[in-house]
This record gives sequence, C-alpha cells and structure tokens, in this order.
Amino acid sequence: MINGVEYTYEDIQVEIFGRVLEGVEAVKYGATKNHYNIHGRGNKPVAMGKGKKDSTPGSLTIHQSEFEALQAATPRGKDPTDWAPFDITVAYAPEGGEITVDVVPNCRVSRWEKGMTTEEGHMTIDLELATGIPRLQV
Repeated sequence: MINGVEYTYEDIQVEIFGRVLEGVEAVKYGATKNHYNIHGRGNKPVAMGKGKKDSTPGSLTIHQSEFEALQAATPRGKDPTDWAPFDITVAYAPEGGEITVDVVPNCRVSRWEKGMTTEEGHMTIDLELATGIPRLQV
C-alpha cells in the first residue's frame, strides 16, 4: 500500500506469448502445499509435517478480440487446448509504488468456453489453465 492506496485493477499488466493483453478481465493463479499433523502416543498430534507443493488451477478471462488474435497465430484446425505451453507474466505497478512481477510458468489451456448473454455488450472467453508453480515478485 502506497499512501493509503491499494493495488487496483488499473495497475495490472498481463502478458502471454509476448503480447500485452488489453482485453483481459480476470486472471487467477496460485499454489498449495500439503501441511499435516503427525500423531504418536495419545489422541493429539505430536508434531507437524509438510509435503509436496503444487499449483492450483488458474484462469484467464479475455475479450473475444484478444482470443481471436491469439487463435490467429495457432495452426489451422487447432484450438487453445493445443497451444504450446506458455508463461503468463502479471505485473502490478501502482502509481508511485514498486513494480511487482509474477510469472506463472508452463501454462496449458485445459478448457475454454465462449458464451454471451443478452445482458452483456461484449463476449468474453474463459480459459481454464493448468499451470506451473507461480514465481512471485521476480
């Protein structure tokens, strides 16, 4: 927080395939780590253990125009689930603050969906992602 101002969506820049996405409405990524209790004598834990780390499913919601531009670079007959693994770079740059850059490596589209309702003035495409473990504040 800088001078009482939090990071806002206007501070974000999302890049994939070397392209800064202007029509991105949402991005989500994260990681999990297994923490567990170790039991011994009695009915209460005697220690704590930790296990493997993994990424959580990510997602990206983009405008149809962004989707079509990315799809145009894809070989004919292929869809986003066929895209080569790619990194997503997410930069947060608040006015007067330090730039924070996260890299979400080895993303693959596991599901995509187009759709629109009568309430919407534009189409968005939801990309569900399988990702590597994000590297924060690169």
